[in-house]
Amino acid sequence: MTGTRAAGTVAVSLAVAGGLAASYPAGGSRGLVIAATGLAVLALLITLAAVPRGPALLPSRRSRRTAPDVRAADFPSYRKIAADLGWAAVSMRHYDHVTRPLLSRLLAVVLEDRHRLDLDGAPGQARRLMGADLWPLVDPARPASDDSNAPGVDLPTLARIVTRLEEL
Repeated sequence: MTGTRAAGTVAVSLAVAGGLAASYPAGGSRGLVIAATGLAVLALLITLAAVPRGPALLPSRRSRRTAPDVRAADFPSYRKIAADLGWAAVSMRHYDHVTRPLLSRLLAVVLEDRHRLDLDGAPGQARRLMGADLWPLVDPARPASDDSNAPGVDLPTLARIVTRLEEL
C-alpha cells in the first residue's frame, strides 16, 4: 500500500511538473502563472476532499438535532426580558407598558444595592445618577403613553440605558 501511494505521488508530481513546463513555451510567463494557479486550486480542492468532516456548525434540515445541554425553558426570566426588550421599538405604548417598567425595576435595584438610594424617595438623585437625557425613559412616575403610532425607543438608546445601569 505504501509503495502504491508513493508511486501515485511521484506520478502526480511528474504530471504537475510536465504541465508547468509545457505551459511556459505555450503562453510565456502568463501561461505559467495561469497553469500554476489552476494547479494550486486543484490541490486545494483535493486537500479539502481528503480532510475528514467535523461536526456541522449549522444543523441541516435533515439531521436530527440533539437536545442542548441548556434549554431556553431553563431560563424563563431571560426569555421574558428578551421579549420585553424586543417590544421597545414597536411603539411608545409598548415601551411604556412593557419595557420601561422592567428598566425602572432594574434601576431601583441598582440604586438600592449600590447607592443605598430609594428610587421613589429620591427621584432627583436618581435622575442625576441616571442622566437627564435617559431619565425620562426610565422614570417610573412618568405617565405611560397609549399612543401606538409614536415610535418606541430604538436599540442604540436601549443599549445606552443598559450601559448606564451597568455603570451605576
